[in-house]
Amino acid sequence: MPTIQRSYLFRALCLLALAVAMLAGPSRPASAQVAAIVNGDPITALDIAERMKLHRSSGKPNISRREVLAELIEYKLKLQVAQRANIDPTAAEVNRAFAGRAQRSGRSPDQFEQVLRAGGVDPTRLKARIKADLAWQEYVRQNSASVIVRDADLVAVMAARGQNMHLKSVQYTMQQVIFVVRRGAPGEVRQARLKEAESLRARLSSCNQVETLAREYREVVIKPPVHRFSSDLPPSLQKLLQTLPDGRMTPPEVTANGIEVVAVCERKEVPADISSNRELRNELLGQRLQAYEKRILDKMRQTSIIRILDNR
Repeated sequence: MPTIQRSYLFRALCLLALAVAMLAGPSRPASAQVAAIVNGDPITALDIAERMKLHRSSGKPNISRREVLAELIEYKLKLQVAQRANIDPTAAEVNRAFAGRAQRSGRSPDQFEQVLRAGGVDPTRLKARIKADLAWQEYVRQNSASVIVRDADLVAVMAARGQNMHLKSVQYTMQQVIFVVRRGAPGEVRQARLKEAESLRARLSSCNQVETLAREYREVVIKPPVHRFSSDLPPSLQKLLQTLPDGRMTPPEVTANGIEVVAVCERKEVPADISSNRELRNELLGQRLQAYEKRILDKMRQTSIIRILDNR
């Protein structure tokens, strides 16, 4: 074959190889590979890997890749439902929720981000997950007005469980006294106010003495007496009041307003209102909200295009 022909043939083969390479494009790293597509939105292998790392750092070391993929698909659907309803949490809302998670872990937001990065988790991906959570919660809040618990529902559940529906409740008459502590006051001031509150508590033996004795201390707020049902009080306070005689005060409690003590003036047993059974009502409401969310997601799955490309 003549030299010129060989030269043309070589150039043609090179151009062909270049064209094939351009059409094929650069190969994607494994971390960028798409594992699933939910209505056009991709879930990558990197999304799955980072979510698994986050689960492991949260005390779930045995969660499987398939479980995490199913979880990510569900969150894609939740975010899409909220987006269709034009619900879009702001960056400030996401940052507040992120700071809340950091605080619950005992860290500042910056420290929390450092811990995430050290564990191989991109904080921006966690914030995207938080945004989906906030959007979904707001969607459920806006659309769950029909999810209610009636008194008849409480009665039916209590009867099925063999619980006594002729309940008794205790009505307390109580009076609160606040020893004001200025914001930013030094620790010794707070300690001095605690001692004053303890002093009042030790001296008091009747609610008739509350105003007279409390006014002997400076910067004190005396609230008018109020009635509270035991069913409306937290269990820890219920237990304390059961052992506290009338005319005595609860131990001082540090609050945002200062140091608070509460005098128990009177108690009497009254028939409990079924509707005041908050614990059971909240239990039933939680169950119904979960069922409501499941119905929305099931309907969304039926009308969505979900392609699983890698379900190892």
